[in-house]
Amino acid sequence: MRSNLFSRWFGMDERFIMHRYISTRWAVIVGVILMAAWVNYEYIVNHILRLDILAILLAMIITKLAVMIYFRLTH
Repeated sequence: MRSNLFSRWFGMDERFIMHRYISTRWAVIVGVILMAAWVNYEYIVNHILRLDILAILLAMIITKLAVMIYFRLTH
């Protein structure tokens, strides 16, 4: 009984892992788009270039592209 309850609450199958993967991927895409819009807004409207936000945005983009290239070359 206890193992059945545990597996029902914490059990993972392929669908759960794929849903988690897809939701994480969409969250990163939306985050990059919103950060890019925010950097552009600050620069165009307030004439302030926030280098800290720009550095985070570039790190997210570079990481995403590097992982995509890595998986394309290794798989």
